[in-house]
Parts: sequence; structure tokens; C-alpha cells
Amino acid sequence: MPADTTTYDSDLYEALIAERYGRPMSEILQEHHRAPLPELLKERHRRPAPTAANRPLHSPTPDPDAARHRADLEAAIAQRGTKAA
Repeated sequence: MPADTTTYDSDLYEALIAERYGRPMSEILQEHHRAPLPELLKERHRRPAPTAANRPLHSPTPDPDAARHRADLEAAIAQRGTKAA
């Protein structure tokens, strides 16, 4: 429903919904919830959503020995491949 409606427009909207679905909008909304909508809003106000824990940001730093580590890894893989064959 547009934000610039008048009370007359909202009454027409409610009447249209009642005509189409045979019951008022409040009943339609309430059937999808275990409690009436105002109760859900009160409950939400009493129990605010939990906040996410602040995780420390990991700033990756390049490995100074990356070339040596890669060479060791490739040598280990090559040895494993020759043993299996």
C-alpha cells in the first residue's frame, strides 16, 4: 500500500481484502502466527535479537618461507607417487 494514502484509502483497502478473502486482514495475518500480531511485537520488544559476537579480523600476512614450503610439499608428493607405482 503506498505511503501517501489517506484513512479513506486504507478503509477501501481493508474492504477490498475482506471482499476478496472473506475476512479482515488482521485475521489473515494472525493465522500465520502462534500469537496475535500485537503480542508478537511486544515479545520482540521484550527479547531483542541477539547480537553477533565480534570476531577478531584476520589479516593474512605472506609466508616468508613459502617457496621452501612449496618445494618440500612437491618433494613429498613426488616421493609418495614413486612409492605407489
